[in-house]
Amino acid sequence: MKLRIRSTLAHLALGALAATAGIVVTASPAQAFGAEVLGCRVSPGPATAFTNPCVNKVGATTYNAGFWLQNLAGPGYTFSWSWSGGPVLGIVAGCTSTSDGCGLRVANSDTSVHVTVTYSQGGQTASRSATAIIRQFCGTVLC
Repeated sequence: MKLRIRSTLAHLALGALAATAGIVVTASPAQAFGAEVLGCRVSPGPATAFTNPCVNKVGATTYNAGFWLQNLAGPGYTFSWSWSGGPVLGIVAGCTSTSDGCGLRVANSDTSVHVTVTYSQGGQTASRSATAIIRQFCGTVLC
């Protein structure tokens, strides 16, 4: 009887160990600093994902070129946003030292807006860049 109980307990222990190992193997790894990705999307338009580069797809007088730093490794980040190209008419949202996103209003013209974010967390610093390509529309068609 004792042998049977020991055998059953041993099998249960092995089963628990195997189940735990399966969980460990399939668990997602923790996000680490340096794995951040900067993407953009242009609105109005059908784009829902943040990609790099991003392109406008419908005609408008002005566009919101939105940039978002994704895959952050927890809290405590600071950001510094800069851009070139345009004409950038102003900031729509974000673009501050505490925001992981930056929205820029861009005129309807054949241009590119190149954005760089330099970010820090826990004494580490890195930079990422993305480009929004704005094609000029004449009404609902490309000029």
